[in-house]
Amino acid sequence: YPHQVVRGGITTRRAFDVQERRVPPGAAVCPFHAHLAQWELFLVRAGEGVVRVGGEKVPVRVGDVWIHPPGEAHQLINSGSSDLHVLIVADHPPLDAFHYPDSNKWGLRPPGGFFHLTPADYFDGEDPRESPGSPAALVIPPPETAFSTRFRSVDSIPWDTWESPRKKFRGTSRELSIALGAARNTPTGLGGHPFDLEWGRLAPGECGCPFHSHSAQWECYLFLEGQGRVRTESGLLDVKAGDLVLHPPGEAHQFTAAADRELVYLLIADNPPIDTWHYPDSNKWGFRAPRKIFRLTEADYWDGEE
Repeated sequence: YPHQVVRGGITTRRAFDVQERRVPPGAAVCPFHAHLAQWELFLVRAGEGVVRVGGEKVPVRVGDVWIHPPGEAHQLINSGSSDLHVLIVADHPPLDAFHYPDSNKWGLRPPGGFFHLTPADYFDGEDPRESPGSPAALVIPPPETAFSTRFRSVDSIPWDTWESPRKKFRGTSRELSIALGAARNTPTGLGGHPFDLEWGRLAPGECGCPFHSHSAQWECYLFLEGQGRVRTESGLLDVKAGDLVLHPPGEAHQFTAAADRELVYLLIADNPPIDTWHYPDSNKWGFRAPRKIFRLTEADYWDGEE
């Protein structure tokens, strides 16, 4: 468990990448580019900049959050006089291609590397007796939605407060991914995003969730303010602002704010199409779709079949 807690760094490759960039004045996070498969989300934590997206240049400042789906060419530039601090979240598609419109370069992952393409017909060189037709233009299809529908100020997103029937578990959150157009608990391709981002806070002493594990989902917590305690099957761990905690599938976890101060955090979770949950304290299980909570009664494989 300790290797999944990071103070001032990033863990190894997981279900998604989380990184914080510091960009000097006048510099850009990256060249102007579009991905064939990868999604990228940005959250400005300090400074100001300009997002170049399509033919637009959109000013951004502290608290702005947005997401680029596959096909949307984009670039973030520091337009201020101090460093731009930005949190970037990206998923891990097994195959991806990238296009750089300014230089008309391409890249592939795998195998990796960058190159210029010469358009060719599908049968070009395969059968010398055939005369190939005109090759199609090489483009990455743009997203169907406008960038403005996927750009929000965090302050404009309302807080949602929830609590359990006896108030043992409670909290307040801003559902950033939902505000950016993601369908709740829906896989990518059906209206969901490949990862979900939530801005949450717990009042002093509040516990954010029952002790639970996921069979497929990864959860990453970046603690922004205050102090608290994370519980896992390996024990208890004190956390504070700036700590990053990653829970892989199968690791039961729970977190609670310190008794004397509020705990503010960002939760980043991937969005697996199928997931189940286990609650060790109550020996319950759950399905996400269809949403069911239950206890198991052991049965033989052939029970009820014949």
